[in-house]
Amino acid sequence: MSNSTLAAIKKKVRRLTASPSVNQLSESDLEDYIDTFYEIDLPSHLKTWNLHDKMVFYTKPNEDEYAFDTSLYHAVVPPIYIDGYQCFYSNSREEFFRIYPKVTTEQTGSTGDGTTGPYTFTLNSLPVLKRHVTLSVIDTNDDTLTVYDVPSALDNNEGALVDSSDNTTERGTINYVTGAISVTWSNTIPATESIDARFVSYQASRPSAVLFFKDYFVLRPIPDKAYRVEVEVYQKPSQLLSSDDHSGSNAPDVNQWWQYIAFGAAIKILQDRQDMESIQNLMPFFKEQENLILYRTATQQAPERTSTIYTQQLKYPVGGNFGGGSGL
Repeated sequence: MSNSTLAAIKKKVRRLTASPSVNQLSESDLEDYIDTFYEIDLPSHLKTWNLHDKMVFYTKPNEDEYAFDTSLYHAVVPPIYIDGYQCFYSNSREEFFRIYPKVTTEQTGSTGDGTTGPYTFTLNSLPVLKRHVTLSVIDTNDDTLTVYDVPSALDNNEGALVDSSDNTTERGTINYVTGAISVTWSNTIPATESIDARFVSYQASRPSAVLFFKDYFVLRPIPDKAYRVEVEVYQKPSQLLSSDDHSGSNAPDVNQWWQYIAFGAAIKILQDRQDMESIQNLMPFFKEQENLILYRTATQQAPERTSTIYTQQLKYPVGGNFGGGSGL
């Protein structure tokens, strides 16, 4: 049996915490401590080369937001490439939307007829941006009724118009590409009132900029077709414990990590026991293992040049004449 197996980690944690018996520390609790450190704490402590990975997703026409899978990945690392082109990347909404402002268009839609509807009309500037359509009108009680769009999970071009009073009740539909709207209000609309539509229109094309905010990628320009998006990420370690396998055959992604995981799990156990003295005794060994793991990443990155204004220039003569000469 390899020393990097889960059984070896468990054995070392029990020794470090003086918990040889399951009466002192149950097997399930021990596994929870190990798995918590491995899945949550380790990728926060270490940005190792082994966790460096590439995530790929594909755009949809007229869709500007794409979720970041936090169950698989820990962080995003520029650059990002779309259709092979390196893109502008930002974490700042202020910076991003200063470059790509969401300018609202106003339009007067149908006029009331003394009923709740349905009222139908078509927006005149297309296509329209999802999650940015608002309709409002004054009802017979002189109250303002408002609905907003929620994109459909089944049809990329369709959305529902949801009542803002409860954020639940659907009052109509919208097609983001054709601009077709149908809405039925919660109260009657007098003939003197018109529906006010506010929305953001755009010109779709290949995206060249990405905003990463609240675990979503926002693309501009908004895609007109499917494009391949490549994102460099730090992935989370694979699940160490299997719900149906407690044989001790599971192993960390990198064998070198097993002692580091054991020390980390032991420290978490001692924290819950408020045993600060034992934590202080383990900390030098924990840091030693951490430095050993980071050494591999440092070795991997050692050949890279420090970024300067000259790093884009070629290292070798034009034409690939590495042996010397003019290269022309």
